[in-house]
Amino acid sequence: MAELLISKIIDRLTDVLSKQVEERVNLVAGVEEEVQNLSSKLTKIENLLGDAERRRLQEKNVSIWLEELEDITHEMEDVLDEWNIKILHPKELDQQGAQVQSPTFLEKVHSFILSLCSCLKQVPILNEIAIKVKEINGKLESILREANEFNFLSTLSNSQILPPDFKRPITTSIFDESEVYGRDSDRHFLIMQMLPEVKENRVKVISIVGCGGSGKTTLAQILYNDDRVNKYFEVANWVCVSDPFDEKRIANALLEGTGMSGSNLSELESLLQLIKSFFSGKRFLLVLDDLWTEDYSKWKPFRDSLKDGAPGSVILVTTRKESVARVVGTDYRHALDLLSDTHCWFIIKQIALSKRSELCWKVEKIGLKIAEKCKGLPLAARTMGSLLQFKDTLQEWQDVLDSEIWQMKEASLELFPHFYLSYKELSPQLKRCFSYCAVFPKDSHMKVDSIIKLWMSQGYLGNASQKGDDSMEKKGRDHFKTLAMRSFFQEAKRDWHKDGVFSIKMHDIIHDFAQFIAKNECRVLDIADCQKVENKVGFTKERFRHVTLLGMEKPTISSMVLDFGKVRSLFLPPNSNVPQDLCTSLKSVRSLTLSECGLQELPQEIGNLIHLRFLNVSSNWFRILPETVCDLYYLETLDIGWCQKLEHLPERIGDLTHLRHLDNDGTFALQQMPPGIEKLASLRSLSRFIVDGGSSNTVGKLRQLNQLEELQIYVHCSAVNFEQAQLGDKVFLHKLTLTFERIGSDDSKSKRSLVEMIKVKPPPNLRVLQLYGYPTAQLPDWIEAKSLVNNLRNLVLVNADLVSSLPSLWMFSSLESLVLVNLSSIKHIGRAFFGLVDEGTAGFVAFPSLKTLILRYLSNWEKWEDMSEEDDENVENDCISVLPRLQSLQIYGCDKLKALPHRILRRAPSLKILKIHRSEILQKQYSKYSGKDWMKISHIPDVIFV
Repeated sequence: MAELLISKIIDRLTDVLSKQVEERVNLVAGVEEEVQNLSSKLTKIENLLGDAERRRLQEKNVSIWLEELEDITHEMEDVLDEWNIKILHPKELDQQGAQVQSPTFLEKVHSFILSLCSCLKQVPILNEIAIKVKEINGKLESILREANEFNFLSTLSNSQILPPDFKRPITTSIFDESEVYGRDSDRHFLIMQMLPEVKENRVKVISIVGCGGSGKTTLAQILYNDDRVNKYFEVANWVCVSDPFDEKRIANALLEGTGMSGSNLSELESLLQLIKSFFSGKRFLLVLDDLWTEDYSKWKPFRDSLKDGAPGSVILVTTRKESVARVVGTDYRHALDLLSDTHCWFIIKQIALSKRSELCWKVEKIGLKIAEKCKGLPLAARTMGSLLQFKDTLQEWQDVLDSEIWQMKEASLELFPHFYLSYKELSPQLKRCFSYCAVFPKDSHMKVDSIIKLWMSQGYLGNASQKGDDSMEKKGRDHFKTLAMRSFFQEAKRDWHKDGVFSIKMHDIIHDFAQFIAKNECRVLDIADCQKVENKVGFTKERFRHVTLLGMEKPTISSMVLDFGKVRSLFLPPNSNVPQDLCTSLKSVRSLTLSECGLQELPQEIGNLIHLRFLNVSSNWFRILPETVCDLYYLETLDIGWCQKLEHLPERIGDLTHLRHLDNDGTFALQQMPPGIEKLASLRSLSRFIVDGGSSNTVGKLRQLNQLEELQIYVHCSAVNFEQAQLGDKVFLHKLTLTFERIGSDDSKSKRSLVEMIKVKPPPNLRVLQLYGYPTAQLPDWIEAKSLVNNLRNLVLVNADLVSSLPSLWMFSSLESLVLVNLSSIKHIGRAFFGLVDEGTAGFVAFPSLKTLILRYLSNWEKWEDMSEEDDENVENDCISVLPRLQSLQIYGCDKLKALPHRILRRAPSLKILKIHRSEILQKQYSKYSGKDWMKISHIPDVIFV
C-alpha cells in the first residue's frame, strides 16, 4: 500500500517547491537538486510496488522492506508539512490581520521590512529542513539498493498482482447438497421468482448479491439442480464468468453447454449469432456465476443475443457488486442473508467430525464458540471445519478458538483469497481506505461521516484545494459507496434526520482480512494486555501507526508498548486518564480522539501537534478551548460536540484557514460566535451557528462561507435579517437546519417581526431542511420555492406548536422522507395533503418519491382524510397515484387519531412497514385478528404495535 504514499509525496514535493518559488523563500543552495534526486528515486520505486505488494504476503523480507519504505515516506510527509508551514503560515497570518483598504506608501515599506526580517529568521529553520531532506535521500538510496536484490518486476497491471497462493476459483454446477445448511428460505423465495404463475414476456434477470464466501455460488447450485427447475426449463446452462470478462471465452462456454461448438469461429459476432439462433424461442435458464464487469458495453451484446428466449426464461447472476446487478438490468435482487451460528456449527461438524463421533461430545462446547467466530459466513465455517479435521485434542481446538483468524496461516490461505479478489480490484486510495477500517473495533457501528473525515486526515482523499463536486468529502462519499457496493460493509443504518447512510458495520471476517492486509499499520489494542506485555523483560515497542485503545475503566496510558512518535491515529477509550505528556509524545499524529475522557481543560501543548488534521475532544467538561488550538495550521476537523460547559471559542479561530468541519452541536453554554468565524472560508459543515441579539449583523458572518455543505443555525433573537447570510448563493449547501430558541412564547410582535425577516432565497441545491421550534402558525413562503420542490429529499418539522396547516408537500417531486414531530395545533389533515383539492382532480402523482413518513406526538390530531371509499371506487386506478413508493409509515403518540386513510392502505403498493406506537385508538382498531379494520392492513408484511 505504499503506492498511494509515494505518488502523494511526489505531488507534494512539486507543490511545495512551486510555492517556495512563488513566496520567494529560498532554501540553502543545492537542496533543489536533493529534491529532484528524491523525486527520481521515488518514481523508480513506484514502478516496483506492484510486484512488491504481490510478494509481500509470502516473503517476510519483502514485507520488512515495504515497512521501511513506508516509514521513510511518512517521515518525508512530516518534513513537507513543516516546510509548507514555514513557507506559507506567516504570510497567511499577515493577510488575515491586514486591513481591507489599500496600504499607504509607509505601510508598504513597513511590510517589506517585516517580510525581509521574517525571511532572515527562517533561514536556520529552513536549513534544518534541508538537512532532513538530505537524510531522507540517503535512506531512499539504501532502499533502492535493497530493491535491486529482490529483482522486482516493473509496473505490473492490476490483474497481475494476485499472490501465487491466492488462486481464483473456477466454479461448476456440481455440489453435495448434504453439506448445505440454512438456505431453505432463500431457495423458496428464489424458486417463486424463477417459476412464476404468470410468465414474463421477456427474459427475466435475477441477481444474487453478497460478499465473498457468503454462499452465492452454493445457492445458485441448489437452484440449478432443483427438480422443479429442471422440469420447467427446456435448456439450462452454467458459466463461470469470473474476471476478466473474456467475451469470446464466455460465448464459447455458452455454446459448449448446449452441445454446440464455436471453437472454429474467431469472431465474437459469429459466436453471438450462434447463441442467438440456439436460445431463441426456448425457455432457458442461464447461470452466470461470479460476474464482475461493470462495463455495460461488454454485457449488452450477450443480453441482445438472449433477448428472444421464450417467456419464462431466466438469467441468474451471482455477484459481489451492487453495481453489476444494476448493469445487467436486474428484475429481482436477492441479498444473501448470513447463516445462524447453529448452521455454521453443522457445517464445521460435517467436515471436521464426520468420521470422529467419539470426539464430538468433547469438543462441542468449544466448537459452538468457534462457529460464532464465523459470523454467519459459510466459507468461514467450511474453512474452520477443514482446519479442525486434523485437531485431535481439546487443547488444539481451544488454541483455534483463542487465535485470531487473520493470524492463522491455514485459515487465511483458504479464506482470504476470496476477499483478495475484491480487494485487488481497488485503486490505491480505496485500498488504503478499506485497510484503515481495521483500526475500528469489531462489531462497532462506524459513523460514515467520521470515517470520511478520518480518511481525509490521513491524505487518502486527494487535494484539499478542490471544491464542490471534486471536494475531498465528495470523494470520500464515493469511496464509501464503492466499498459498500462491493460488500465490504454491512448493516447500513439510516436515521430519520440524516440524508443517506448514517452508520455501517464490517463483518468480522472482513475485518480480519483488513487486519491481515494492514499488518503493522492498524491495530485495536487492549490496554490491560499491553500493560502485561510491558512488564515483561526485554519487550520492544510496537510500531503501529493507527491505534484504538480499549480496556478497563479509568485506564492509564502513561507508559504503553507503543512508539508514540510513529503513531498517526490514536483513539482513546472513554474514561481514560490522559497523560500530561501525551502532546509531547505524539510527534506525527494526524487524527486524535479524546472523547468522553472527563477533561476539565485541554493542555496548552496541544498546539504543538502541527500535523494534526482531525481532533475529537467531544463530550468533555472544559469551559474554554486554549488559544493554542489555533496553531494547528492543518486542522480540518474540530469536534467539540456536547462539551456542555464550553462558554467561548478561541478568539484566533480565524487562523484555522484549513478547517472544514466544526462540530459544536450540544455546546449549550456557548451563546455567541467569536470574531473571525467569517474567515473560515474552507468550512464545509458548521453544526451550531448562534444568532443572538448582541449584534445586528451576526448572521452576516455567514456571507463569505460559500463552501458550506451542512449548516445549523440557532436563532436566539427576533431581530434578525437572514438576507445578510446570502443563503441563496451557497450552491454547495445541501443540508440546512433552523432552530428557534428563547424568542418568547407570548411575544407575538417579535414573532411577526421574525417571520418577516426570514423571507429568504433558499439555497438552490438544498436536499435536507429541518425546522425546530418554528414560532408562527404559517410556515415560510419560500418553503414552496421551485428549487425546494424539485430537489428536497428530507423534510423535518419539530416542535412547531403553532403550525396548524401544512403546505402543498404532495408535489415535492424528490421528497423521500417526511418527519413531523410535536405539532400540537394540527387537528385535521385533509384531502389537500394528498393533493386532492377538488372532485375533478385526476392524472397526477402525489408524493412520487416518498419512502418514509413519520408522524410523532401530534397530540390533538383527530382526523386524517382523503377521498371517500365510494369516490375512490369511481376513479380509475391510473388517474391518481398516491404515495407509490412509500415503504415505511410510522405513527407515535397520536392518541386521538381514529383511522388511517384508506388510500395509503390500498394504493401504496410498496408499503412494507407499519409501526403504531402509543396510539390506543389505532391499536384497538387495527390489532391483529381482533381489530375491526385488521383486514385493511393484513397485506402489509411488517406490522408492529408497541
